[in-house]
Amino acid sequence: MKIGLVLGGGGSRGIAHIGVLQVLVREGIPIDLIIGTSMGGIVGVLFALGFSPHQLTEQMSVLQRTSLFNLKQWSARSRQRMLRSLLAEPLNAKTFADLHIPTTLVAVDLHHGVEVALNHGPLMPAVLATSAVPAVFPPVELEGMQLADGGVIDSLATRAAAECGADKVIAVDIEPSLEKENLWVDPVSAITGIQLPFVFGTNESPRSPNALAAMWRAWRVMAWHIHQERLAAHPPDILLRPRVERYGSLDFKELQGLVLAGVAEAERHLTELKALANAI
Repeated sequence: MKIGLVLGGGGSRGIAHIGVLQVLVREGIPIDLIIGTSMGGIVGVLFALGFSPHQLTEQMSVLQRTSLFNLKQWSARSRQRMLRSLLAEPLNAKTFADLHIPTTLVAVDLHHGVEVALNHGPLMPAVLATSAVPAVFPPVELEGMQLADGGVIDSLATRAAAECGADKVIAVDIEPSLEKENLWVDPVSAITGIQLPFVFGTNESPRSPNALAAMWRAWRVMAWHIHQERLAAHPPDILLRPRVERYGSLDFKELQGLVLAGVAEAERHLTELKALANAI
């Protein structure tokens, strides 16, 4: 029996995956294959290369010390070059064949509007593709496709786990639920985690949002609906949802808090996780 680990996308919230991995390693819970989207893909590939959870935290702390996600300072293409530079040491010249744990990264073909499973060839372009968040990074051209972040369709690819041969699935979902979000938050605040009411104007009445806040909420409703429908169609055996709602997707200020959120969520489900491992 193979246990698959699905690591969802969500920008900096994906650092919570490191905390989950910390518990899985500590408790000796085996992972036979990994499915990763966006930040989940980056964390998953580094773990599959042999990085320990502690080493993963150190690797992510590099992001904290850079201006990679300063949307005012850099163009999308410049940010992608910087990300490539940051990942050069662990990923350059590495291919999927170098991974100790079989790993599949999920991206979206923007031309045909379909999900693409990346599990062969060089790691660098695949990692850049799965994490190519529109407007933050440009699409990645790979094998004749224009690829973007897998979260364009869905941030948690549980369907791909079964397709890749997993008999049991542990999924880590870092997509914030609608109920836990500020109803009329503006996009900049939602993405960065910084409340900036002066950027797009304030919402003095919860009944009269400004246009951008309303558009953002409409997009979130659509994305959440798709997310829930797909999760219901392909439910994991264990679903972990670290409590990371208060963090923006580009908020890399509190790495330790995100890691601890992952640890806490895995420990809340420790009995289930051990039972799954013992059933092998």
